[in-house]
Amino acid sequence: MMMNKTALFTAISAVFLSQFAFAGQDYFEARSDAMGGTGVAASNIEGAAFANPALLSLPSMRDQGVTLLLPTLGLDAADKDDMIDKIDLLQDDYDALQTAIDNANPTAVDTYRNALVSDLVSLQDNNAYLSGGIGLSVSMPSKGMSWGLLYKTYIDGFGIADISDEDIVLLSTLDPVNPPEIGDLTSQGRVIAGAISDIGVAVSMPLSIVNMPVTVGVTPKIQRLDSFNYGVSANNFDEGDFDGSDYSNDETGFNLDVGIAIEPMHGMVIGLAGRNLIKRELDTVESEGIQATYRVGPTVTVGVAYQWDGFTVTTDLDLLENEKFVGLEGTQYWRVGGEYQAMDWLALRLGYRHDLNDVTANLYSLGTGFVIGKSFKLDLSGMFGNDNAYGAALQTSYHF
Repeated sequence: MMMNKTALFTAISAVFLSQFAFAGQDYFEARSDAMGGTGVAASNIEGAAFANPALLSLPSMRDQGVTLLLPTLGLDAADKDDMIDKIDLLQDDYDALQTAIDNANPTAVDTYRNALVSDLVSLQDNNAYLSGGIGLSVSMPSKGMSWGLLYKTYIDGFGIADISDEDIVLLSTLDPVNPPEIGDLTSQGRVIAGAISDIGVAVSMPLSIVNMPVTVGVTPKIQRLDSFNYGVSANNFDEGDFDGSDYSNDETGFNLDVGIAIEPMHGMVIGLAGRNLIKRELDTVESEGIQATYRVGPTVTVGVAYQWDGFTVTTDLDLLENEKFVGLEGTQYWRVGGEYQAMDWLALRLGYRHDLNDVTANLYSLGTGFVIGKSFKLDLSGMFGNDNAYGAALQTSYHF
């Protein structure tokens, strides 16, 4: 069954409007994610190159020595309809129906054609979401110019069940005594996804305005975009095949992040970060008559953080929408988070993020950080939202 581009946008919009969680900042970093995805003003040395390169030259960073973040891993997903399990059941019933027809068993044919109709009805308007990421960084702060190296990959994708009334009518009217051979279903399972991979060098330098610390930073980076468009008959659908060469497309180019950080008073930081300042777009391959366009465009986020007596509170606000696919509404987040340094070796964190466009779910988060020995640190975070949306991030870092 063919579905035109407008119908595709409607289907993907339904995924967004189903209130899935969505990380929104296009990278995972365990401390940041535990604090609601904040970081433009509050990121520590491990995550500064991801969130705002200007932070690397703040006075609080300059004496921290070389830090290696290796790796940071994150994943969040939502399958509120149990779409994947339902498709697996459909495929089992489809195979059983074919076997019953081959064996000329009218009772089994009737049983499995009814089961298959039930499977198709239960899959109508079903969808699922998954995002994942990996990253590493090396930070080298100093009293003069500070440096950072980073690598990160972030992928997000949507699974959609496109159910055909044709299949339901055909199976409902099938004669169990004299059944025809059945071909592939016209109903489809589809995955639309995109990925961003960056390799960059963050450069930061301190300035001073009336004895007030001001830092600026820039991250030129090589950026690869990947797009995926996997659509096949529901009885042949395998979510693990979405990244096959027949369904993927890629393009490598250049992009740029910039940032500024100001410390107007002791303990307070105001940050502004612009990421992916060069807009880039990549068409997916055409699959079953459908094509979409993955987009990476400028995002600008302002943040404020205040620290005192072991407590940190912070908030970030996106000033521009983050539109992932051309033609679909973008997300725009307000984030808030906090951290309590309970002991020298233990930190506790909470956070919340809200999409001002009400495209995605409110997301709550919590996490912790452990210092083990003199140089090793472990950070963990968990996220949860509406409709069985869950996520987690883990990272290890080494401080020299």
